[in-house]
Amino acid sequence: MDRRADQDGPEPGELDGARAQREGNVLPADRTYGVVSTAGALLDRMDRLSDEYQSTVSDDSTDNDLVRYPNTIEDPSTGARITFLERGTDEQGVYLLMDGALPPGTDSGPARLHPRAETRSEVTAGRADVTVRGESHTLLPGESLTIAPGEAHSIRNGGTDTLVVRTTLRPPGEFEAAIRALYEAGAGGRPGLFAVAAVLSHHRADVRLAGIPWWLQRPLLSALAGIATVLGRNPLT
Repeated sequence: MDRRADQDGPEPGELDGARAQREGNVLPADRTYGVVSTAGALLDRMDRLSDEYQSTVSDDSTDNDLVRYPNTIEDPSTGARITFLERGTDEQGVYLLMDGALPPGTDSGPARLHPRAETRSEVTAGRADVTVRGESHTLLPGESLTIAPGEAHSIRNGGTDTLVVRTTLRPPGEFEAAIRALYEAGAGGRPGLFAVAAVLSHHRADVRLAGIPWWLQRPLLSALAGIATVLGRNPLT
C-alpha cells in the first residue's frame, strides 16, 4: 500500500512544499545557495575595497618614521622572536624586511595568509619545513620561497638548530603593528581569545587565519572584538 502510494503520487507534505515554493514562502535549495554565494561575494568585495583604502593610508603613513630599526620582539614562552630590520621603499614599492627565529621544535602558529602582500622568505640558518596551500617544502640555508597574496602558509623548525628566516613583505601595510599586538596578546604562552580576535579583526587587511572561510570568520572576529572591548581586553584600545 505505502509503496504504491509513493509511486502513484507525492505525499501531502510534498504538495505543501511545492505550493509554498510557488507562493514564494520558501526558497528552493539552489536559490538559497545562490543568495548565500552572492552575499559572500558582496562581503568579500566590500572587504577588498576597505583593505585597499587601509593599505593606501598605512603604506603612505609617516608614523613608521618614528620607529627605529632594527628592533626585536620575543615570545618568552617559546623563545620565538622577530627582528624588524628595516622598512623602506625601492623600485618595487614599500617593503618590510625582518628576520624570524624559531627554536627547534617550534612553529609559527596556525596557518595564516596575507590578503594583499607577497612574502619572500629565505632561510639563513637551520632547516625550515614550510607548508603552502597544503604542500610541504623543506628549505635549507640559501634556499628561498615566494608566497603570493592570499596563500595559506605556516613554518616549522624541523632541525636541531635555531631556524632563522629572512622575510621581505610587499606591501607591508600594518603587519608590524599586527604582529606586535599578537605577541602581546599571547605573552606567557596563554593567548587571550578576545585579545587575539580584536587584533585579527582590526588588522584583517594584513593577516588572517587560514582554514575558516572569511565570510564566516569576519563576523565571528567582529563579535569577539566587541566583547574584548567591553571586558577591557582589547590591546588596541
